Amino acid sequence: MSAQAPPDELVYNPYAFAVHDDPYAVYARLRGEAPAYWNPDLRFWALSRFGDVLEAFRDFGTFSSTGGVALESRRDRSRERPAFEQLIEMDPPDHTVFRQLLSRVFTVRRMSEMEDEVRRIVSGYVDAVVELGEADLVADITSPFPMDVISAVLGISEADRPFLRRVSDEILVREDGSMQMPQEALDAMFEMVGYFQDDLGRRRTNGDGGLISDLMALKVNGRALTEAELLGFCVLLVIAGHETTTKLVSNAVEVLSRHPDQRDELVADPTLTPGAVEEVLRFHPSTQYMHRTLTCDHEMHGEKMSEGDSVLLLIGAANHDVREFGSTAEEFDIHRRPERHLAFGYGAHFCLGAALARLEGRVALEEIHRRLPDYEVDHDAKVRFHSSNVTGWASLPIRFTPGNATPGNAA
Repeated sequence: MSAQAPPDELVYNPYAFAVHDDPYAVYARLRGEAPAYWNPDLRFWALSRFGDVLEAFRDFGTFSSTGGVALESRRDRSRERPAFEQLIEMDPPDHTVFRQLLSRVFTVRRMSEMEDEVRRIVSGYVDAVVELGEADLVADITSPFPMDVISAVLGISEADRPFLRRVSDEILVREDGSMQMPQEALDAMFEMVGYFQDDLGRRRTNGDGGLISDLMALKVNGRALTEAELLGFCVLLVIAGHETTTKLVSNAVEVLSRHPDQRDELVADPTLTPGAVEEVLRFHPSTQYMHRTLTCDHEMHGEKMSEGDSVLLLIGAANHDVREFGSTAEEFDIHRRPERHLAFGYGAHFCLGAALARLEGRVALEEIHRRLPDYEVDHDAKVRFHSSNVTGWASLPIRFTPGNATPGNAA
């Protein structure tokens, strides 16, 4: 790593904790000064304007996912094969085949039919704190409930869910300024893979239900999924199904606590909640970037990129671009109704679980604003979750009037 840069030099390091505290100030400079930015130390390009990021998501032929989707896990796509296959790290046509397979069992209709179950799960965690007057929103509500939901979808026992929450969080942890995965994250990944290796073996004997068992029974072009493919799907679905929603809901509450007038609007009118979810996804998305690998030489904004180079598609920066969202792009507004944002990606890799994440986010915010309507966040005590491309809170202490639920607003 190079010596510390002068204060006015534009440096974007996705591992720097200072960037995590306010990435949007850096993003604004990137969009204006270096829309095709090169970091010579970590050796990656970064695209920050909405149109550029959108086009890169569309053009999977040039911006490939097969070299890994996080900077620290990048690899030579022409030489290295991953230890286990993940849908998110495939390109068409292979990606198309596997996505169609997953889509058969991960349908929008199937997810929407889960609303009553999601509300029951969320309400159970709110029940446990509503009379206390205080809680850690992450530990008590937003971390456990998404794991319960995705575990119910996958067919994972209640006893195993705390373990999976722990390793899912630890896999994403990074150290300040360092691209290298810490030993804690590596150990957690080995633990999760080992768990699912054992789980798949048990399912072959016992035939338990859930999406994992459905995947084991499906065939791709006349063949069953390999062990590597099944492991990849299990790991991806657990991490994505847990982390995306955990961070979405805690990010929403933290942002709304700093916009109490808009929070009060949601308390008074729950029908505004879907729009609030979309604005949170735009304004402060859980996933801040996706990594791509160039398959050929490419030029953008006068910069010559080379085949094999890493490119970060900065979702968080694109979602604040005035070119797409107008002069108020940097402002939070639950009435915005953005026609499109990139929180779930775009094109072939649009998030397969978007419908479930939106459902969970809406239901959780409806229940929180119905039953904890006057919550306040202790901003001095909150603890940020530090990762390279995932943003959120490890701890978010809140205070509220015990049992002060707003009657008649149940969705």
